[in-house]
Amino acid sequence: MDIKITDGMKKEGKIYKYITIFAILLFLLTFLDVYVNNKSFNDKTVMSILIIYGMFIIVGLYGWLYTAKYKIDISNTNVKLKTLFKKEDISLYDVKQYTCKRYKKSKFWQFTLYTNNKKILINTRYKEEFEEILKQNKIKNI
Repeated sequence: MDIKITDGMKKEGKIYKYITIFAILLFLLTFLDVYVNNKSFNDKTVMSILIIYGMFIIVGLYGWLYTAKYKIDISNTNVKLKTLFKKEDISLYDVKQYTCKRYKKSKFWQFTLYTNNKKILINTRYKEEFEEILKQNKIKNI
């Protein structure tokens, strides 16, 4: 297999890492404040603050893990996509058509590959290179 493009999202995961670490510190400082000042955990403000920090921890941790695990390898014949929850090996011979658009305001391009029975979303920075591989395999853009 001749790998042409290898892409990931590790750089984009830094903001999620910092959010997670900051939320964990705030969560621990709130626990320390309750312990030092002999407050009760039954207080509504303490519990609501802990719940909010917990939600930031969960969202930050999910974003951090997802961006750390996202990896795509594109060759002339197939695409290997690895995310946090799935691994897919897509043969470019099965792809009938595709669409391409900018993913929100990021530097990523989102390709939607249509096969016989499903569509697959792929995010990559390398638009021209991936489109060239798709054109070599005679896959049309819609």
